[in-house]
This record gives sequence, structure tokens and C-alpha cells, in this order.
Amino acid sequence: MLQNNKTDYQLAQQQILDGIISGEFGIENRDELGPLIPIRLFQVLRMVALGSNVEDILGQGAPSLVYHSGHNLGLALGHIVAATADKDLDTYVGKIEQLCRQLSIGLVVPDKVDLNAGVLELRVDECVSCAGIHNVNSPICHFEAGMVGGIVKTFFNRNVKATETKCNALGDKTCLIRVDLL
Repeated sequence: MLQNNKTDYQLAQQQILDGIISGEFGIENRDELGPLIPIRLFQVLRMVALGSNVEDILGQGAPSLVYHSGHNLGLALGHIVAATADKDLDTYVGKIEQLCRQLSIGLVVPDKVDLNAGVLELRVDECVSCAGIHNVNSPICHFEAGMVGGIVKTFFNRNVKATETKCNALGDKTCLIRVDLL
């Protein structure tokens, strides 16, 4: 008998990613309500469960944990897309844009790509985490910054530093994430 060493969260994560890979977004046992949830429910989960509750426990380390969570998702999404992108940056970016739109994460748009300087800037328009949120003091989309960093890291196979430099919740009308290739 094989022993499964994965946690329940890891098992659930794998099932979710398998559903994304297959392109099947129907959800078992959601016949009446369907696969979509209101954005405010997502934001409660993101900002309360993965934001302020973690902040209560970890204090100043909370944004790093949220970034790390997004980074892991970005790595997973990057691998899903890389399998069909033929190592072509334009194809990869196009497929990432399509997947992020399909998952309603946001509209991911390359704003600046300077590979000689090792800098990429990507906008996340209509960001799922901060849409409709106002009057914060600093960028709050650490999850999306991590996700974009993971996506870029997967393609270039290099360590990266991703930083949100603009945030819709600050009044910037978009989220802008700068990725430095290290």
C-alpha cells in the first residue's frame, strides 16, 4: 500500500490545478450555484483569511507569507502554460493573459519588457484582490505580485524580485508589478 505524504491542503491544491489544466471549470456539487463566486466573497477570503488574520499572527511578516502564497500559484500557473508555449515569450505571455482572464484574476498586460536590463513591468487591470477598495496607505496586492513573480520565474528559470509599485486601492487605477530578474 502506498502512503500518501501530502497534506489535505496539498491534495486539494493538486485537484484544483488539475481542473485548471483540463480547462474544466464546472464544479462537482455546485449544480445550482455554479462555479462562480461574488468578488466580495473572494476579497473577504483574501484580505481577512490570508491578510489580516495572518497579520494578527505574524505581524510584519504577513505580506511575505501572502507574497509566497501567490508566488507558489504563479509557479504552478507558469508550468501549466509553459507546457504549451514552446519556450516563446510572446506565446507564453498570451497564454498567461488568457488564463488570468479566464480565472478572473485580472487583465494581465505587459507594460514594459527590457530584457537587457532584466526588468519587466506588468499591469494587472481589474485586479480581483483590490477592485473597489480605496484609501489604503500602501500597495496591498502582495499575492498578485508573488503570482506574477512566479510566472516570470517559471519562464526565465531565474530568481526574481517582484514588487507592486502601483495599486488600484491607492487610487492608481491599475496594479503595476515590477519584476527584476536576479
